Formats: sequence, C-alpha cells, structure tokens
Amino acid sequence: MRFMTHLRRCTAFVLATVILMLTPAALAAQGKVNTSSLIMRKAASKNGKMIQTLDKGDVLEVLSVSGDWYKVRYGKYTGYVMKKYVKVSGTVKKESTSEKTEKKQETSTSKKENTTTKNETSTKKLTIADLGKAPSASKPGDKGSKVKKLQQALQIKGYYKGKINSTYDDATTAAVKAFQKSKGLSRDGIAGKATINALFGIKEKETEKIKATSLKWFKNTYAIPKGATVTIKDVYTGKTFKAVRWSGANHMDTEPATKADTAIMKSIYGGSWSWKRRPILVKYKNKVYAASMNGMPHGTSTRNNGFDGHFCVHFTGSKTHETNRVDTEHQRCVKTALNYSW
Repeated sequence: MRFMTHLRRCTAFVLATVILMLTPAALAAQGKVNTSSLIMRKAASKNGKMIQTLDKGDVLEVLSVSGDWYKVRYGKYTGYVMKKYVKVSGTVKKESTSEKTEKKQETSTSKKENTTTKNETSTKKLTIADLGKAPSASKPGDKGSKVKKLQQALQIKGYYKGKINSTYDDATTAAVKAFQKSKGLSRDGIAGKATINALFGIKEKETEKIKATSLKWFKNTYAIPKGATVTIKDVYTGKTFKAVRWSGANHMDTEPATKADTAIMKSIYGGSWSWKRRPILVKYKNKVYAASMNGMPHGTSTRNNGFDGHFCVHFTGSKTHETNRVDTEHQRCVKTALNYSW
C-alpha cells in the first residue's frame, strides 16, 4: 500500500515537472494568414519597420495579443501583424508587462525612423539585395512568387504603388513600362530578361547579340527553304529547340526536328498543346527573324518526332491557309519578338 502511494506521488511529480518545462513556443497558438499579402512589422503599429511580407496560407506561431495586433513568430522572424488578417486556432495569451515595455520602445523607435508616407516606409526598409536571386521572366496574366518579387523590386525602385498581390495585373504592367522607359528599354510591359537584369542590377555578359529583324514573308517566301533546319527561341522562357521547315506557302509549316525537340516545345506550352500564339525568334544561318508560332499538332506529319502533325510559324505579313488572311494575334506576337535579340 505504501509502495502504491509512493508511486502515485512520483507520477504526479513527473507530470508536473513536464508541464512546467514546456516552453511558451510549445503552448503558443497557431495562426494562418487569410489575406494575399500581410506585412510583419517590428512594432505593433502601421508605421512599424517592415520585417517580412507573408503570403496567404502561411502558418504563424501566435505568441500573444494586444489590441488589434498579434505578436507572432515566423521562421527566424518575430514581430507584429494585424489580428484581422490571421485566423487563429488555440488560446492566445495576453501580452505580458515586459512585452508591453518592449513594444513601447519599438514603437518609439519606429516613429523616429519614419519620416515618409506608409507606402514609402515599407519600400525603403527593403533593398533589392534583400529580395535575393532575381526572378525568371514574367508577363501580364502571370501569377506566383516570381511576380511577387517583381512587384517588390518595382516598389523599392519607386515605380509600383499597388498591393503586393503576386498577380501581373494592369498596375504591374504600367509600372514595368515606366521602369523600361527610364532605362531606355522597349516599353512592352513584359518583364523579360533585359528588364529583370536592369531592375536587379545584373550585368549581362559581354557577348555580341543578334537583333531580331523582320522577314516580310511574301517577298522572301524561301529565305528559309523547305527542308531547312532552324533554331526556334521562345522569347518568354528563353527555351530553344530545333525545327525543320516542311512546307507552307502563306506561312511556314514546321515540325520539331526530334522527339527531344518536341518535348522542349511542349514544355514551353506548359505541358499541353495549344493554339495559343507565342512570340519567337527563328535563327537560320546567323540571321534572326521575329516570328510567331502556335503549339497545336495538326495536318501532315513527315518525321518520327513524337509530334502528330506540324505547327505554323508566321512572319511579317504572312497569312493563314484556311482564311487566306493576316492573323492579327500572330502579327502582334511578331511585333513583340522584334524587341528581342538572340
């Protein structure tokens, strides 16, 4: 009997010790960001120094609550976010006396640091170097992390004043055009390699580039003869593949040279074939022509390349076979390609 009483006392003591040893982090509630872009600040104030930008769905450790603000931890960062933008599971403890003192000190420091508008404050606290590796090229309609980084860089440079929403919308396009104008670049609103390099301060290798030129199709129908192998470069992704001119009178009917070339072309279209037009460069005998292609296998196939048919390549003034008319979208893509070099 004495042994059982002693055992129960020992068990209770161990449980109490474990509970006391639990750290605040282990007991902290969890929160999930419920808005597209949420700023974590050093102080619980809209004027607080920006520490990090959080995306929708990011999971936070909620340390305490005070008024309209949560004190949170996200990876190596600890700071404050507005309550209304975080959905919390678990019980959040109220801010301690020591945290209140710390918050007052941080708020006071932030007020001294901030002499500009709220928008200017958030941009001046970040630098291009803070964004890390430059993103890949992007264009209107794109979404995701590469667009987010583009918007942040444009904001830092003072060209973008909108929300960091990771969507290449009209406001982002306008900001890209304004930046391009300031750098003497083609104002097409597309964040291609040249624009990204200029924005992120990347020096391009000193190599001789071949500027795309216009090939007026009906005056130069056989500038690229039938059976000729060309290299096609997609201007948005920078990917290249070999192709062979099969035939074509109103435009160039073309086939990927090999199965490997077919795979590259399919990857350019995101893994599935499409009639969508894309601006391309066509290289033949050290000449580079601005052109447009679609990505749908159709009609005759003459090669064992995994491509069931051929695809169309349009140049300046070329026409479709079916309607015998100039295709507006193909010509728009040709004009876009004229802004690029090989």
